[in-house]
Amino acid sequence: MIEKPYPHSLTHIGITVSDIEEAIDWYQDVFGWSLLKGPRTATERDGYGGKRALDVLGEFSEMRVAHLITGNKIGIEFFEFSGTEGSNTTDIKQPGFFHVCVVDPNVEELAERIDESGGEHYSNIWRLHEEDEDHLLTYCKDPYGNLIEIYSHSHEQMHLAGPDTL
Repeated sequence: MIEKPYPHSLTHIGITVSDIEEAIDWYQDVFGWSLLKGPRTATERDGYGGKRALDVLGEFSEMRVAHLITGNKIGIEFFEFSGTEGSNTTDIKQPGFFHVCVVDPNVEELAERIDESGGEHYSNIWRLHEEDEDHLLTYCKDPYGNLIEIYSHSHEQMHLAGPDTL
């Protein structure tokens, strides 16, 4: 019989952006996240780190990497590759990651801040459950087209708050 694994922690999320300096500034200004390290420029031929990146990412001429830390110590790793332009065009109906979620007790205020800072407030503000005025959510986009969901409470608090719905 296979033993059930212990609940592993999530340590970081990697996001490719077209302008790493701009992304660092935006995420610091909007969410208050702290720059931990970088940005650093690397090529596929830069020693051990370059070999590791080449193994994972395949061939690339140059990339820049920076690490931010969220309020609950989850890392955000930004990547900018030479030639990266535009914004994310992920089809959310296809398999793969399609959003990250942040927590702010004032969902509307953070959504407005995102909108005023070059992102986009993408959806209405919704109650998680029709009769529940306390547990709110909405979706926004960062300036690179990445979807960011905003919860008014932690994931656990949101989904234990009411009936078993989406």
